[in-house]
Amino acid sequence: MRTELTAQMTAWSAVSLLVLTACAGDDGQDLDQGGQDDAAQEDAAQDDTGQQDAPDQQGSDEDEDAPHQDAEAEAQETPGDEVPAGGSEQVPEEELPGEDVELFYQEGDELGVAGLDPEDAPLEALEVPLEQDGDVVGELEPLDAVVVTGRQRQDPDDAEAGIWTEVELADGYGWVEGGLAYFAGTEDVTEDYIDEVPPAEDAQTIAEGVAERAAGEDTGQDPGSEWTLISTPDDYGEDFYRLDVTGLMDDSLAGYRLFVTVEDTGEGYELTQVEQTQLCQRGVAEGLCA
Repeated sequence: MRTELTAQMTAWSAVSLLVLTACAGDDGQDLDQGGQDDAAQEDAAQDDTGQQDAPDQQGSDEDEDAPHQDAEAEAQETPGDEVPAGGSEQVPEEELPGEDVELFYQEGDELGVAGLDPEDAPLEALEVPLEQDGDVVGELEPLDAVVVTGRQRQDPDDAEAGIWTEVELADGYGWVEGGLAYFAGTEDVTEDYIDEVPPAEDAQTIAEGVAERAAGEDTGQDPGSEWTLISTPDDYGEDFYRLDVTGLMDDSLAGYRLFVTVEDTGEGYELTQVEQTQLCQRGVAEGLCA
């Protein structure tokens, strides 16, 4: 089972309430790699100042290679292990538009972005909720995790305005519309798919086949489930595809984050492993959606 915090919709926000545990809080789950390390979000903020190695005395060839190596390593770092940048001062309750709505998020809960297509990213955080043209104070990526303040707002006269959740950012607060979920425990479900998803010439076709089966027969219906490719192995130097299934018509289970591993057989690709993390609407208890 992989380690992962990452860390990350709007269409199912009203049903679910993107991006995780109390987001994996009590279960020690890592949001990004389906695994174990809730402390990563705090540890990532540690200062690396003073930890650089002494200047290289080996020669110019190694010096010239270093920038390329550093850039390559940085490109493969899995995001979501830091508090998202941005934020503004917290707006007083009496100045917020709309009305308060109580769902299942409690102050201090950690949630992850879920179901956010990288092509549609980022999920913008606004200074004030319910103002689509308001000031953007932060941006959440598909693998980000955030801590919520417990405040949520809606417009009682406009259901299409959605439900907005206040989140903590690196330099303050922001409001996002939907797109968040608790991430529960991760389990191996290879047996559910190994005989159902056939080999293919393209590796991604196999990963997408797993997601389609996980989404069920109501895929694409409104309302209904849908799946999104979150990342490929090349994106972060991993050995699996990451896909989110969201919009399940269940009062506690919002969907799944899938981790799909395939193998090159020389004549194509075949499925070797599937792990899934439950995406929850109301919280997590004993590794499962509450």
